[in-house]
Amino acid sequence: MPIIAIAEIFGISGRRSELAALLTRTAQHARELPGSRRYVFTADLETPDRFVLVSEWDTYDAMATYHRSEQFARYQFELHGLLARASEMTVYSVTDAVRPVPSGPPDPRDAD
Repeated sequence: MPIIAIAEIFGISGRRSELAALLTRTAQHARELPGSRRYVFTADLETPDRFVLVSEWDTYDAMATYHRSEQFARYQFELHGLLARASEMTVYSVTDAVRPVPSGPPDPRDAD
């Protein structure tokens, strides 16, 4: 059963670039792991030092294997001094997923 994890990461003001670089490296690595479908960090538009992780895994075991890995331990170690407070994560089990189809062709005025 697919798993989706959403996490909020609360960075320290003034160390955003260091945290962003760490999150970028972490995402690049995690996306290559077996069972990883998606691993994306985004920045909050209203609070630039707050990041959100959206990760999708084939199974809970695939995600748990990553969380027990040396790479994840290194990521947690490197977070030291970059966070204003502990991160918060919620994990969801997915029983069904639907990808909506467009209701019509895109407006050509919106094309690049």
